[in-house]
Formats: sequence, C-alpha cells, structure tokens
Amino acid sequence: MLRIALQMLFGDRTKYLTLVLSLAFATMLMNQQGAIFLGLLTQATGPLQNVGQADLWVVDPSTEWIAEYRPLSDSKLQRVRSVEGVAWAEPFFSNFAITELISGTFKRVQIIGISRTTLAGRPPEMIEGRIEDLWTPDAIIVEQRSRAKLGNVNVGDVIKINDKRAVVVGFCKAKQGFESNAIIYTTYDNALRFTPVGRKAISFILVRAKEGVDVRTVQARINTLDDVMALTTDEFRINTMRFITVATGIGFNFGITIALGFVVGLLLSASVFYQFTLENLRQFATLKALGASARLLACMVLLQAFVVGCIGYGIGVGLAGAFTLLTKYSESELSAQLPWELLLISLVAMILTVMLGSVLSLRRVVFVSPGAVFSSAA
Repeated sequence: MLRIALQMLFGDRTKYLTLVLSLAFATMLMNQQGAIFLGLLTQATGPLQNVGQADLWVVDPSTEWIAEYRPLSDSKLQRVRSVEGVAWAEPFFSNFAITELISGTFKRVQIIGISRTTLAGRPPEMIEGRIEDLWTPDAIIVEQRSRAKLGNVNVGDVIKINDKRAVVVGFCKAKQGFESNAIIYTTYDNALRFTPVGRKAISFILVRAKEGVDVRTVQARINTLDDVMALTTDEFRINTMRFITVATGIGFNFGITIALGFVVGLLLSASVFYQFTLENLRQFATLKALGASARLLACMVLLQAFVVGCIGYGIGVGLAGAFTLLTKYSESELSAQLPWELLLISLVAMILTVMLGSVLSLRRVVFVSPGAVFSSAA
C-alpha cells in the first residue's frame, strides 16, 4: 500500500513538482536568511573574531557589547597585571580614524593597536611582510580586503591617518566588522598617535593566564577589583550577539523573514496537497473498498507528505548551502553561516509544515466512502 501511495504521488508530476518547489523555496528562504543573520551577528563581534592569544578580555563593568566601551586607564592595566595567575596583560586599542589616500580621497578606517612587546591581538594570518615589521617607525599593516578601499596601496606606500604619516609594511588576513570598514593594524603607541584620545586610552585589556592556572580562577580574581570586569572570549561574543539581537531591529526583521518562509511553505503545501488529495479521492475510495483501513490510508497520506517534504528540504538546503559557499569563497562583505543547528531547526520546521499541510487532507481521506469510487463527483 505504501508503494501505491508513492506511485500516486509521483504519477501526478505537475502537482508533485509544485509541492517540491514550493517547499524548496520555503526551506531556502529560512536557511538563507538564518545564515545571513548568523553571519551578521558574527561580524558584529568585531575584533573578537581575530584575537586568539587572550584568555580574557577586561572591560568596564558597564560594557554591553564590543563596539561601545568606556576606555580604561593605565593604572587599571597595572592592577590587572598584578593579579595572581596572570601571565601577561596587554593594552588593546580599537577606534576609528579618517585616512587620506594617495588619490586625494578619504576613507574611514578602523585602527587596531596592539602591544609592541608581545604583539598580543595581532591578526590571525599574514599575507605579505612580517608582524614584527610593526616595530619600524610609523608602520601599519593593512587587512587584505581593505587594500582596494585604500586605493590599492602597496608595501612602502605612505598614507595619512588624521594628518599623521603612516607607512604600509605588510598585509594581513582578518575578518571584518559589522560596518565592513577598512582595518589597519599598528602598535598601541602608534594607534594613540594616529587617533588622539583622552587621558584614558585603553579600549580593552587582553589577559593570558599562566600555564596550569585555571582561567575561571583568574577571571574571578580580576573581578574582585570592582571597577573592571573580565570576560572570556565566548562570554563577550554572546553578550555582543545578544545586544545586537535585542537592542536593534536586526533580530526582529530577520525573524519576520524567516517566519514568512515558514508561513509561505505551510500555505503552499497545504493548498496544493489538499487539491492533490481531492483529485485522488476515488483511488483512496477504491482502496477502502478493497479493505484498506482508515489508519492505513492516513499513513499513505502522511508518507506522501513526508517524502515531498524531505525532497523539498534537500533541494532548499542545497541552494542555501551553495549561497553560503559562494559568499565564503568570493570573500564577499556579506557574511553567511550555515551551522548544523540551523539545518536541524529548519528540518523540524519543514516536517511540521508538511504534516500540518496534510492535516486538512486526512479528514477527507479517512472518512471517504467506498461508494465514492462510483460517484462522478469524486
């Protein structure tokens, strides 16, 4: 009987393709928008994507996310360094400046200032030059994708940052932030010269725990200083993502789009599947006249819905995956992430969609009269 159900499904190719394509579109919409949303959340974490040397980020206690912070003083840096279990604590600078290009135009860039001694906070990968080249006077390292934004500068070129001389000594690879500004790395001292700030200049303090010392223990000791707060990278990342989702309209807007994909899939599958079942009522009546139980007929309808849902889901996920890979390998500023959790959620949503869509059809099938096989109305 289940084989007959599949033959009935695949026999009407027009409605079968309509069902599959509608569910594939809904699946693609849910996964694509979800992937873009997760990508934007990751981009919003800014430098957290690129700094891998620190165990803890020390911030002002009122800091909600990484783009808004209250600068810390040098005295707080020294106090953190004195905490038992701290291997090193280094200043990290993150701010924006106006860069005058060789062409005469200007760009707003993000200045990342790292420790001159340990180079903690350095970019994850160098493309050209050495990170140690930052020790030369006025040196900067430009993020590779930012090169075109800065007029395709080359090693040795001189640009002005807030009317201060800066020499390009290399190129690196790093993930860009939420606003996709050009990223420039330099030493902490140079960053203060390029971007003058007040008496308190440290954006964050990067902390590394001594080998064999529990990071949570060091974190608790730093938090006893009262006027600072230590966060692990994951905690800081989660706080930032939560802020973007709740405090901005991004989460709400993407939520509407994802919900729209679910509703579109539900309505399309329900209407098309209901019409498909109505046109096959005579066949179901024939099976009932031959002794098929109402439970078996219901299983046949659910099997048809499940098969259509799985095929539509596979096509939709494939299209969303292709889009994600395209943005990744083209190094587009549009970031997209497609984790397995999102795939699982969309699978559950799709199964729920097709099952809800088949509920309308079940009543007509379960209560169909065997005499309907002789009725022209059927």
